[in-house]
Amino acid sequence: MSIRTQRDIVFAEARIGYNKGEGPMQAVSLKLDAYLPADPAAAPAPALVLAHGGAFHRGSKEDDTGPGPNPNTSTAEYCRRFAALGWPSFSVQYRLAQTDPEPGRKTVLSEPDQVPMSRVDVVRAEMGLPPIEPRDMARVMDAAIDDVTASVRFVKTHHGDYGIDPERIVLGGFSAGGRCAAYAAYGKRVGVAGVVAISAPLVPADAAAYLARGHELPFPPLLMISGEHDLDYVCAFVPEVERRFSAAGREVEWAQVPGGTHFYPSDSPTGDGRTVFEIIRASITRWVGP
Repeated sequence: MSIRTQRDIVFAEARIGYNKGEGPMQAVSLKLDAYLPADPAAAPAPALVLAHGGAFHRGSKEDDTGPGPNPNTSTAEYCRRFAALGWPSFSVQYRLAQTDPEPGRKTVLSEPDQVPMSRVDVVRAEMGLPPIEPRDMARVMDAAIDDVTASVRFVKTHHGDYGIDPERIVLGGFSAGGRCAAYAAYGKRVGVAGVVAISAPLVPADAAAYLARGHELPFPPLLMISGEHDLDYVCAFVPEVERRFSAAGREVEWAQVPGGTHFYPSDSPTGDGRTVFEIIRASITRWVGP
């Protein structure tokens, strides 16, 4: 199926140049790209909202491929492929750490001094940036989570413009973007039909906190994908989050890429023989229909 693309749609405005509340800040427009079937279905369709990776410091809605001989499939390419299957898909922007984003009013991180820093430290060194404290990094994460949450609300509000069923939106992303998606769904309770977290786990303490109040609103199913040799905290957190979701009776699936690092393409085979893309497609179909 052919697709059409609408780029740089403004979905919200936010502020950068926070400097811990000192001095004026700058308002910026947050944008998304829409990947839409060229011939929309007669009935409202399911949709995907996906956020890019980059350790909250780099990557974009257009390209977030990482290094190495087997780089990850970009978020934009996932959007193109799913749009070709008939599902409108949106690749979204969020504020990055070096813009010094204004934090949200309410954090969804239960332990802001304990956010994982191993990948952030590497990326900041590669970019020539000074070290950052975990609590300041948590502020950056909260801002990014707010932005991804706002993108879902925008798509829901404008569902008629894109031929979307607002009750059948799946939220996901890669690495930092997938973490934003998970926190928007379970921390902000933005209301989605499922979550796809590619190498992007919740912190187990946060998962426990959200599960403890899971009766308050519908709790979307979770698909986690990770590499066998992924980042240290991904390898530690993913099985623990799966255990906690399962123990609470929540729908959860974990697929692992044998031999995979943090970066792996969508055609990588997982432990059961299906590719990453096939598993994501199967989960989305199960949650929202074909």
